[in-house]
Amino acid sequence: MGVLATILTVFFVILCFFLVILVLLQSDKSSGMGLLGGSSQSTFGSSTADVVTKITSVMVALFFIIGIALAVLETAQMRELKKGVSGSSSELRQSEQAPAKTEQ
Repeated sequence: MGVLATILTVFFVILCFFLVILVLLQSDKSSGMGLLGGSSQSTFGSSTADVVTKITSVMVALFFIIGIALAVLETAQMRELKKGVSGSSSELRQSEQAPAKTEQ
């Protein structure tokens, strides 16, 4: 699982870089849109999205999916690490006690 997490992390960093570039390349369509709105364009209106907006939407979806996948992988790795540490320490305790009982 470590190799998969490494590959996903590298892909995630590259995706973040391209996502920042894509957001910066988009034209400012909401002139005068402030905190309370006031734009003439509706958020979910009938205007067709151009190619850059569609690509950005796909990349944002990938960003969230890969981010969640990395969190799940990290949680699984931490559980395995905790299980390995607690298992090895209990095995050490048992191995220390076992020879003392067999010598009698």
